[in-house]
Amino acid sequence: MAKEWKKSRSNMRSLNGLVEMGLLHNQELGDWRALEGESYPDPCVGEIIVFEDFFKRGFGIPVHPFLQGLLLYYEIGICNLHPNSILLISTFIHLCEAYVGIEPHFDLFCYLFCLRKKGAVGGSKIACGVYLNLCDGMKNRYLNCPWNTSLTEWNKKGFYVREEPGSSTFYNVGYIPEKRVSWTDRSDFTGQVADLMKLIDWSRLDGPGVVGNFICHRVMPCQRRVHSAYEYAGSQDPTRMSPKVLEKAEVQQLLNELFNFADDNFVRSDDRMQAFKLGRLAPRVMLLTDCTF
Repeated sequence: MAKEWKKSRSNMRSLNGLVEMGLLHNQELGDWRALEGESYPDPCVGEIIVFEDFFKRGFGIPVHPFLQGLLLYYEIGICNLHPNSILLISTFIHLCEAYVGIEPHFDLFCYLFCLRKKGAVGGSKIACGVYLNLCDGMKNRYLNCPWNTSLTEWNKKGFYVREEPGSSTFYNVGYIPEKRVSWTDRSDFTGQVADLMKLIDWSRLDGPGVVGNFICHRVMPCQRRVHSAYEYAGSQDPTRMSPKVLEKAEVQQLLNELFNFADDNFVRSDDRMQAFKLGRLAPRVMLLTDCTF
């Protein structure tokens, strides 16, 4: 199993850099420790292994119940996912909360996305052993999200962080995911899913717009928060990781790292739908259930 992991280069300097960026709590509050030099992770009781690039893509501790539910449903660990799969989940959570005004909707997620096993040739079967992707036929029915696929050596930047007891993020670091029916199961989705697909104004939304919004708000969608994005209250909101207001150039720099902007099929900024918040309340959406875990 040792060959499935790369020796970590994550250290105090790089982790404190994430703290300075407002992406990670300080060591005392976040209870994390570096993994530098370790060839095979050996977390203590109560710890999980995560990667620095997760935190640039909306991941946070404690982990959001929706993400925990996905891990249980797919029977995988957090370290099995690629950073872009974390970004995909963050984008979906924020889309539901800030642009639909509901909690992240499990059936809608399964209608749009499936889990795939990485090809057998090259790379680790554990770190990024699986990845999320749009289901067949969904590309033109979802946000335009051309992720940056040139991310390299992210799996050499793992570190330990303490998670809340009972979290489904705890997993054997030697576990190699095997394909399950749940990975591609698409039951006959009707009713709520069809209604939501019609309700969302896809023509006025795209990936950079949704992600740029949670970056500006300094919110980590994959983190459990005291309230959802549709209740965001501004610069003093308790869900912010930092009170500092980012300059437009800083936001664009972060987006440039996450997206491939060679694809120019984006919504003009003037035409983009504005996110809901306390000062711009979401319409009441009647659903039997929002997050069906």
